[in-house]
Amino acid sequence: MKNILFVVLIAASLLSCKNDKNEDLVDELDCSSVKTGTFKYANKAYGEWIIERNDSTSIESSPSTEMKIYSKVVWITDCEYELHIQDVDKSDNMAVINSVLRVVITDVTDYGYKCITYNNSGPEEFEMIRID
Repeated sequence: MKNILFVVLIAASLLSCKNDKNEDLVDELDCSSVKTGTFKYANKAYGEWIIERNDSTSIESSPSTEMKIYSKVVWITDCEYELHIQDVDKSDNMAVINSVLRVVITDVTDYGYKCITYNNSGPEEFEMIRID
C-alpha cells in the first residue's frame, strides 16, 4: 500500500511540474507584437479568411463567400484572449452569435504566431501569418 501511495505522489508531482513548465512558457512569451494586425490562416484548408484585430475587436472575413464574423476581443493575459462573437452577416450562421472562443497564443514567430483555440468541439491548433 505504501508503494502505491508513493508512486501516485511521484506521478502527481511530475504532472504538476510539467503543467507549470507549460504555463511558464506562455507566461514568458511576449505576445504584444501579435495583439493587433491583419492575419490569415497558414493552413489553406481554412480558406482565405482574413482576420483584422485591434485591442478590442476582431473582424474575420472570407473573400470567397463574402461572409464576415464580428467579435469583441477580451484579453485575459498578454497571450490569451476570448472572442465573443457578436454578429455574422449571413443569416444562415446566426447560431454562432453569443458563442465564445478562447485563444491561447503558444508561440510568436517573425511572421505571425501559433495558437490553440478552445470551443465546444475541443481544442484545435492553428498557425496565423501576419499579412499587414
